[in-house]
Amino acid sequence: MCFFGTIFFVREQYACLIHRFQKFNRQVKPGLNFKLPFIDTIEYVHDLREQVFEISSQVAVTRDNVALHIDGVLYLKVEDPYKASYGVENLTSAITNLAQTTMRSEIGKLALDKTFEERDKLNERIVSAIDKETKDWGAKCIRYEIKDIEPPSNVQKSMILQAEAERKKRANMIESEGQRQSRINLAEANRNSKILKAEGEAEAIIKKAEASGEALKSISEALKFEGKDRKTFIINYLLGERYIDAYKKMGRKENTMFIQTQPQNPIENVTSSFN
Repeated sequence: MCFFGTIFFVREQYACLIHRFQKFNRQVKPGLNFKLPFIDTIEYVHDLREQVFEISSQVAVTRDNVALHIDGVLYLKVEDPYKASYGVENLTSAITNLAQTTMRSEIGKLALDKTFEERDKLNERIVSAIDKETKDWGAKCIRYEIKDIEPPSNVQKSMILQAEAERKKRANMIESEGQRQSRINLAEANRNSKILKAEGEAEAIIKKAEASGEALKSISEALKFEGKDRKTFIINYLLGERYIDAYKKMGRKENTMFIQTQPQNPIENVTSSFN
């Protein structure tokens, strides 16, 4: 702000309140302005830009009776220069003290753990409480930020131990979950392997049966078997085939067998047994 006798300049984003005979007369706008010497006086000058107020460290007690050292930063903007001049004696001091008392009040509603977890919500509640009180002062609270929350040394040690225990607990849970998932995957893989093996064996049996059926059909057609003779031939063939397979399996055993039948003529033996 520059003065040249009765002429003065007001900077942008500033507001000046003029008194005439010690009584409010007018609010001048930024730019070139005039005043009467010895009659008009500039009593109040306000910066209309967003201002920053440092809230010094203070002690606040949580709901579970833990004393914390907390400081913060308050962002404020003057919206009504008239109220800011005549609604409160010292706007800066009033805002600072209000922020401190509001912060202590809000901290007292929370437990220690919630104080760290809900810092954003705590800031919002402080802003809402301050903004409600400063409406009559012509100022608006833009935001409030908690800078540091410092608990006592013994509480800090307990918090470090608790955090370490929580990390170990999560690590053990992750490891056990990994082992459980690994066992599930192995069991699932084993199950799928057995299913695939069974399906393969069933498919092989079906293919073998189909091949045997085609072979018997071709042989019977080649030998001109019809009707009952054809059915008898097929039955004798299948029984003879199983008879030979049974001899193969018995030959693998480490024991001694006495067989009275003649293995060189299996079809006759089977046919006679069947009849």
